[in-house]
Amino acid sequence: MSMSDKDDAGEGLDVFFEAARCQVPAPSPDLLARVLADADVAQQAHSAAFAAAPRQGIGPRLYRLLGGWPAMAGLATAALTGIWIGTALPEGLIGTAEAAYLVDITPEMAFDLAGGDF
Repeated sequence: MSMSDKDDAGEGLDVFFEAARCQVPAPSPDLLARVLADADVAQQAHSAAFAAAPRQGIGPRLYRLLGGWPAMAGLATAALTGIWIGTALPEGLIGTAEAAYLVDITPEMAFDLAGGDF
């Protein structure tokens, strides 16, 4: 005997399936009470964790974001080295060939900063 959609052997079960679809299962009051008690405990723990954490300013957040003191030490060292090399260029860094390529963009500013009219 072959099984197909046109088989009428399963018609007797349709009544039972329809009855199961109509009946909506409801949780017991004991289960609902336990779930609500657990939810209250979780909600209080969650709100207590956020109430205890103080708000931090931009400085500590930036410190954490950059990676702590090792990253901040490296960043400060690089910044100070850049300022030092930029303001007091050592003679060893430029030779005579490189000095020929250096161009002063605003030569008139040097005279104004010197305080005289040369």
